[in-house]
Amino acid sequence: MLQDLPKKKKDYSNPTKAQLFRRITGECFRRAVTPFLMYLFMSLIAFACQAINNTAAQITLGVFCILCGAAFNAHLCYTYGRTHYDAYATGCIHRRNAVFGIASGGDHRPEREYRVWKGFLIGLCTGAPVLIIGVFAHFFKGAELALMMIAGWSVFPIQWIRLALPGTSAAYSLLMVLLPVLVSGVFYIIGARLEKRKKEEQAARAERVAELAKEASEAQKQRQAQTEEQRRKTLQSKKKK
Repeated sequence: MLQDLPKKKKDYSNPTKAQLFRRITGECFRRAVTPFLMYLFMSLIAFACQAINNTAAQITLGVFCILCGAAFNAHLCYTYGRTHYDAYATGCIHRRNAVFGIASGGDHRPEREYRVWKGFLIGLCTGAPVLIIGVFAHFFKGAELALMMIAGWSVFPIQWIRLALPGTSAAYSLLMVLLPVLVSGVFYIIGARLEKRKKEEQAARAERVAELAKEASEAQKQRQAQTEEQRRKTLQSKKKK
């Protein structure tokens, strides 16, 4: 009876340009899901706070909820930056090995490597519902209501502005897309830079340990040579006697 042949692992490390584009887009949308849910959750809390019969309390609690959503976003993208930089460092090793003809494992995912612009793209994906629905919010009241339910963090500030400037269009909610874009982009870069610094410090420590080990080995060889020289001199002096 023939044995089943082992399944060949897919090689993800060398995608075509079209595959890489699709994978990067999918990766950024995938990373944007959790920040979007955090904004959604805090927006629902802010929506409930709007029932308070006090304008100052409504605005204060609403702003607090939006900032909490941004804080969750910042933490998540900081983590993404560190993870993606680690993938970038692994990719550099794969590409360096490939130059010398050394085959590396096919489990590396280039779409997960760090790039400066990826954090901003993740933020743009997080705010995609605002871009889609916000275009219609100026013309359709239902669109503004939908935006309030799905991405209230973008439309609540417009409602607060209306207290001083009645008639302000809900389409200005499109500007609020800058919140996740900037927060995601900045903290993604910060996370990657801190991960880079960490790896550089680890490499410096490893190099220092190697230098100390080399110095210790050379010192040991010198002591052995001195001991051997002393033993040889002792034998020579005994022979002369």
